[in-house]
Amino acid sequence: MTDEAYDYGRLLVLQHVDWAGPGSLLETLDARANRRPWDLVDTPTRGVPDLTADVRGILVLGGPMSVHDDEPWLAPEKALLAEAVDAGVPVFGICLGTQLLAEATGGAVTRRDQPALGFADLSRTDEAHDDEIFAGWVDGSLGFFSHEWEVGTLPPGAVPMLTGHNGAVPAYRMADGLSYGVQFHAEITPDTLAGWMERERGQRMAAAVGRTPEDLVDEVRRRD
Repeated sequence: MTDEAYDYGRLLVLQHVDWAGPGSLLETLDARANRRPWDLVDTPTRGVPDLTADVRGILVLGGPMSVHDDEPWLAPEKALLAEAVDAGVPVFGICLGTQLLAEATGGAVTRRDQPALGFADLSRTDEAHDDEIFAGWVDGSLGFFSHEWEVGTLPPGAVPMLTGHNGAVPAYRMADGLSYGVQFHAEITPDTLAGWMERERGQRMAAAVGRTPEDLVDEVRRRD
């Protein structure tokens, strides 16, 4: 079978607020759209989609809410992620996405003593050296964090992929070897962060870590 004949299926991209979209991942998503079509689904407004047979992957984005909130779409989204993992459909969660993935599969999410906002040096764990995705991570590379909650207990069988975030787990691989979660914002762009910092939550978090919104955006622009 040639590569052109292979059916890559459809990718679902679950969004939770319109100002926290795919960001820098758009270029990669669109570049492969002829082989792997992708749908951006804003679950709070459109509802949680079904896991149909043509769905071959799910990307779960971030958002300001907690997995413990009473939003009506949260429980159905967790159920979708649990169903996907059980069915062998790869899931990749970012920030809130990684927390939803953990909660859906037996992990636990806890509140931090203070927000995490800014860059951190991240290095591979021993298990990551042979991992299909994280083997290529350059130790000491930076990840940008912006969160008040994090995965405190990994799902059963999950393995940390990176270290370097104040004792928390910045990235993990699920027991199935197909699904992953990252607490840092792999999709961040300077314009994305500038939008976050215009909001009360972003300004409050910046003040809590002794930074200004302008300083944080400038740093992301320098490192972009």
